[in-house]
Amino acid sequence: MKIKHTLKLIDGNFIPSEARKVINDLLSSKINYHQLEAFSIKERFNGDVSNSEKRITELKEARKILEEITAYANEKGLCLKIQGNIEITILEK
Repeated sequence: MKIKHTLKLIDGNFIPSEARKVINDLLSSKINYHQLEAFSIKERFNGDVSNSEKRITELKEARKILEEITAYANEKGLCLKIQGNIEITILEK
């Protein structure tokens, strides 16, 4: 089996409102994942959730940047090209 795989997640041109929705949905999903992960770690193990909290902050900042980009593109009547790949590497434990 191959060790590294690349999946094409997004590839296209979008009007600002579509771009905002597509990327915001991804960001929301990731934020939700980290919130649930942090809750689980706290409740089950009373463990350190600093990594999840840091990632949530980063994702919320990305959301603000997304809003700025799409607002600018919308104001100027521009479209946005979005390309997003996910790389998956199989590692040994």
